[in-house]
Amino acid sequence: MARKPVLDPRITWIEGEQHVGPNELIGVLEVREDGTCRAAIAERARIDGRCHIRLARAAWDSKDALTTRWWSLVFDGSGKAFTVRNGSCGDALLAADVPRVMAALESLRFASPGTMLALDDASAVFPWR
Repeated sequence: MARKPVLDPRITWIEGEQHVGPNELIGVLEVREDGTCRAAIAERARIDGRCHIRLARAAWDSKDALTTRWWSLVFDGSGKAFTVRNGSCGDALLAADVPRVMAALESLRFASPGTMLALDDASAVFPWR
């Protein structure tokens, strides 16, 4: 898998071999305990297994701390986060995490009125509506 440069060094673009299947732009949002964040992005059909956890592993190998959280992203056609959820990354997305996720998405310029956070302990929220 190849890593491509992007303008923001906190964002890693992963480009792997093209696989058969549906394609969409996906990502993984990493938020550390101190609030720092980064993201990995790829076309789903270019990731082995076409899942978020494989994207995270390709970008960063593993988490640097037990308190670091990885959440799955699906992007809309304009490159904004459409859905944020636990997905294959396994970290629950809780209501208590919403302020940190909002700050990270705004910092990375992924937030939009259409962004939905699919919470594990409450109903989904659309923070920018």
